[in-house]
Amino acid sequence: MSIHPTAVVSPLATLGEEVVIGPYAIVDEDVIIGARTRLDAHAQVRRGSVVGEDNQIGSGAIIGADPQFHGFDSQSKTATRVGNKNVIREYVTIHRSIEEEGATLLGDENYLMTGAHLGHDCLVGSHNTLANNVLLGGHVELANHCFLGGGAVFHQFVRIGDYALAQGLAGMSLDVPPYTIAAGINQIAGINAIGLKRAGFDGNTRKEIKEAFRLFYRTDRSIAEVLSDTCPESESPALRAFFDFLRKKSKKGICSKFGNP
Repeated sequence: MSIHPTAVVSPLATLGEEVVIGPYAIVDEDVIIGARTRLDAHAQVRRGSVVGEDNQIGSGAIIGADPQFHGFDSQSKTATRVGNKNVIREYVTIHRSIEEEGATLLGDENYLMTGAHLGHDCLVGSHNTLANNVLLGGHVELANHCFLGGGAVFHQFVRIGDYALAQGLAGMSLDVPPYTIAAGINQIAGINAIGLKRAGFDGNTRKEIKEAFRLFYRTDRSIAEVLSDTCPESESPALRAFFDFLRKKSKKGICSKFGNP
């Protein structure tokens, strides 16, 4: 374990083996940091945070700050939980939950570039890349294997499905289905075909996904009409993920507008 003499580390924090705490970093009480995690200069891990193993937390990043929520009681017992092997670059901010005993969650092996923000109660999966200045509002659900381009913003309660891609500066206040490309303001620009191929989806599976996309985005049928012709028992796992996303009740609605950004 290595703690720089200028760092402020609570004696009530729990630090794993080979943790490195850089200059002027802050680790509050009621914090757990797993083995081999590194905090660079001026990084902060605030009260109620649990950070897993092998994470890199860049200079000025703040994990577990109070949420930006009117009327929030800073004495509330809420949390932020970070998994393993995440790269959290400079000045990333991740806010703790507003719900008593609730938590903002970040999974494993995500790459959050400079200035990205996860609002309170976000549920972020694993293997995602958030480019510079991506903003997720409160309660956003980001699945797995997604790429969000620089400056893309997502309204609170929006859901983003597996293997989705958002172009830079996209602005989404509606849900983004799996495997799709979000662009502009609440537009879906197509299937993330290159991403699916790179991820190892075989030709038949990609063909199924493209057909499901066509039914929803290139016909005049409603979600209910499209889903009425589906059979979950006979769907492949990838296809079921697409339709299950549509089947799940949405607080914001599904982005159904198709067009060029």
